[in-house]
Order: sequence, then structure tokens, then C-alpha cells
Amino acid sequence: MLFKSLGRHLTKVSSNSASSLRTIKYKTVDGKPRDTLTLQNVDFIINPDEKMIDEYMKVYGNQRLNFKRNDISMWMKSFEGRYALWFTCPKGTNKIIQTSHVITFPPIPSNNDTNHQYRGMFWIDADYRGVDSMILTDYIEKLRIRNQSDNAVAQCMPTSMNLWKKMHGQNDAGHIQNVSYYKPDEMQVPDDLNLDGIFLKNATEAPNMYIVKLLNLLRDPEGFGKVAYDNNGKVIGFGNVIIYPSGECVLTPLYADDSKVAQAIFKSILKEIPLNDKKLLRFQIRSIDQCEGGFEWIQPFVKNPIRKEIMGYLTYETHSPIINYKKAFANAPYTTCAI
Repeated sequence: MLFKSLGRHLTKVSSNSASSLRTIKYKTVDGKPRDTLTLQNVDFIINPDEKMIDEYMKVYGNQRLNFKRNDISMWMKSFEGRYALWFTCPKGTNKIIQTSHVITFPPIPSNNDTNHQYRGMFWIDADYRGVDSMILTDYIEKLRIRNQSDNAVAQCMPTSMNLWKKMHGQNDAGHIQNVSYYKPDEMQVPDDLNLDGIFLKNATEAPNMYIVKLLNLLRDPEGFGKVAYDNNGKVIGFGNVIIYPSGECVLTPLYADDSKVAQAIFKSILKEIPLNDKKLLRFQIRSIDQCEGGFEWIQPFVKNPIRKEIMGYLTYETHSPIINYKKAFANAPYTTCAI
């Protein structure tokens, strides 16, 4: 049975799963006792309405440096029926204590792979972090969220690798994702790059046939999306830097035939960003260890020696998705995509 309340779509819950929750005395951050979360005292809300999303932004969304409210509607539009966002609330309330989303990705036909289900946007209110909330997470993602694949995939931060292992039995990684952070005053637009034979258009001016539906973020109004062509008019790369309300300048994504094309795209973008703008916080440049040159290509744009740190690992349940990382100089948003 589906329950309707507070204008939300709730999943049905099974009393049989309640026995899996341990009886532990839980406390909030300030030491106050709280009830153990069970399937009987929470609501699972699938694809919440606008009012609930506003509430999410107030309690957590606005704190994220590389996220804005219309990202959710963009994901829903891009992934259509393959996308599901869920919130957990104490029963009968609008208090959001847990969030996540899942996206089912069909394989590229030539890869001879199976569907995998990507998980991201994971957050638990600090007052509700415990064994009980993690059992609920395991339940909702494995049994209740349109599970069209046996292969769960996620970008796990180093601090959550043990958690993934507890949920899925292992924490092997398909790739390592690194991140580099640079202050605006560390960035520069080099004059001596040889970029002959590369032609660029704003993503808003490129024909629709060249803007893959799942890359609507190339035309993000807070971004500087570019599409690169060769002398014959063939698309050889595309990329975008999005400036979020926090001032975080995120390169997301940057796909290119080679490092020269990647540099041409980034140079064109960087020329349009006022690096002396005090509202800019920093540049976030991600890279994947399986893309040759995926880290080093940015050196001409940085005044200091380039640096990186581990951001996360591509974890999986049954096998790593078959992905060609050769052209992935900076992956799409790590909370929605494996590449």
C-alpha cells in the first residue's frame, strides 16, 4: 500500500524488516536521548515536491559549496524515469534527517556491460547518525528505490569506504578521483600555448545535436560552457566551469580528445572569468587516475606547482562499470556520474 500525507509520495514499508534494527540508546550531538529510527517511525519520501526541496535547501543544501537548487530539477529532467531522489523524515513530519538519490545508467551497447545504479547526494543529519540510520539507508537503497540493477556504484569519500564495505561486503575501487583546489590569485591565462586548429563555440550557440541531453549542465546559466571543433567541424571536446553561489568555481565536466584540446577549452573559459572578483572562493579541478595527462594538463594555468589530494573512489557492488576514461580530463558531477 502507498501512503499519502503532507502532499508527498511515500513508499510502503515492511514490518518484517524492523527486526534487523538493533536496540541501542542513541543521543543527539548535544547529548540528548533520541528514539531509535525504525521502519515504523519514519517516512520515506520519493521525488519530493517543491516545498520539501525548499526545506532541504534550508537544512543542508545551501551549505554545499558545489550545489544549487536547480541542479535537482536539471537531474530530474535529464535522467527522467531513471532518477529518484529520496528523503527520510520522522513519521508525519517535514523534518528531513536523511537524503540520497539514485540513477540507473544503461551501458553503452559496445561495452557489453549491464545496468548499474549510481548513488549520490548522501547526507544524514548529525543528530541521527548511527547504526539505525545506516540500516535504513541499506533498506531504502537496496529494496525500495526502483532498483533496476544489482550493481550499486558510488563515488565514496575516503572516510566512507568502511561504511560501503559494511553495506556491500567489499570496497574495491574502479578508479581514484583526485581534486585540486586553487585560489583565484593562483590562476593565470597563459599566452604561449599553441592551440592552432581548435575552434570553440559557446555551448549556448552549439547545435542541439552536439549537446548530449545528459550534459545539460554545459548550458548552465551560471557557467561558461564551451564546445571545441577541429578544422573539419568535428566535435573534439567540451567543458564548463560553473560558479556556484558559494563562490566555488567547478570545472565540470571537461572531456577532450587530448590535452591540447582540454587546454584550449579551459583557456577560453578562464579568459571570461574575472579572477580578481572577491566573490570567487576557489577553483575545484577534479581528475581521474585512469586518464593519461588528466592531472598535468592544467599546469600552464597555475602559477605554482600543481597539487592534488584524493577526493574519492569509484566503488561498486558486483563489478566496476566498463568505462573508457581516455578523454575524461574532469568528470561530470561526482554526485551523479561515474565518469
